Amino acid sequence: MTKGLTLLFIAGGKSSRFGGEPKMLSTLGPNDETLFEMSICQMKNSIHILHIHLVVNDENKDKILEEVHNVVKKHELNADITYNIQEIPEYRVKPWGTADAVSSATGYIHTPFLLINSDDLYDTKTFEMIQAEADSSKNYIIGFTLGSTLQDNKKANRAFITIGVEEQVIELQENLNIEKTNYEEDVLKNQYVSVNLLLLQPDVLSNMKNELDDFKRTNKNNSSIEALLPNFLNSLITEKKMEMKLLKSPGKWNGVTYKEDIQTVRNLLTNR
Repeated sequence: MTKGLTLLFIAGGKSSRFGGEPKMLSTLGPNDETLFEMSICQMKNSIHILHIHLVVNDENKDKILEEVHNVVKKHELNADITYNIQEIPEYRVKPWGTADAVSSATGYIHTPFLLINSDDLYDTKTFEMIQAEADSSKNYIIGFTLGSTLQDNKKANRAFITIGVEEQVIELQENLNIEKTNYEEDVLKNQYVSVNLLLLQPDVLSNMKNELDDFKRTNKNNSSIEALLPNFLNSLITEKKMEMKLLKSPGKWNGVTYKEDIQTVRNLLTNR
């Protein structure tokens, strides 16, 4: 029998570029479905959803949990729902970052899990590919071509994936504030990058938490530094504390970073 997966949604950020509203509650489906509901619709026939865990903050948790419970009931999913708060220390204005959000779920997740950015949409082909590996005990990073993840005239952070034999990941390199115009067409078509969609084993969480605790102690007085997920995954790979393989997505990725992205994604969903 195919293993069920936990879905780990990261939604603990402040959404400062989005006016403070949780992006996953944006209505962008053809019938005004939220981004979260569209995500569930895209995966419910491909992924055996066993458990949904959310990393949220104090300000958005009630709105998000209400939507999640409503969607699970509406689509008749037999899935447990849990959450935890991504804490913000008194000496910081913003959370520590994506690595902190993921590691904060340690203790809540005990099965292989699919890490999903709460402001991204993928497609059925990608989720079918992921479910095919659910019985494996390996860690996978789902890669998309660089060009397919960059919008014209907009900057983004992308982790470049370097692989060795048999698609084994040997390096993740986070590149900040990049644009399409920075790269030749060959790189845009052939360089695979991460948009934080990963199929991981639960021991990754505790290993990452140990790395993160050291990072926090070292950088306690640096309020601007962030613990970026690709950097911590790269550390675990470099230190041989985890192995990871690349799965090349045959599908599409759509991200919602700014308010104006809502209409763009809505148009794409309507025209599919």
